[in-house]
Amino acid sequence: MAAAGEEASGGGDKYRSFMYGEGEKDTVWRLGSPPNYDVVNKLFEEERTKEWPEGSLEEKVQRLLKTWEMELVHKVRPEDQKSVHSQKFCSSTNAINHIRSL
Repeated sequence: MAAAGEEASGGGDKYRSFMYGEGEKDTVWRLGSPPNYDVVNKLFEEERTKEWPEGSLEEKVQRLLKTWEMELVHKVRPEDQKSVHSQKFCSSTNAINHIRSL
């Protein structure tokens, strides 16, 4: 996943991976371009109660969940998602399948 300092250099979002760069040049975005999380990130930084050390398991899980949510909501094609295996991923609640990649 991308390093936290990449946002400052214009290389991406400091809490989410797989939004910018060579690997995303063919990604189909729901609204035509990657989402902008500047306001959300600012609020997150102001309101969070714990700041995890960079590289810690907790920080990696935090980035993974934020990345997964971004991909699920904003990437149109399942094959563009990199945080999950698009051919094996499925989601269900109360035994009802909601998301199934084929």
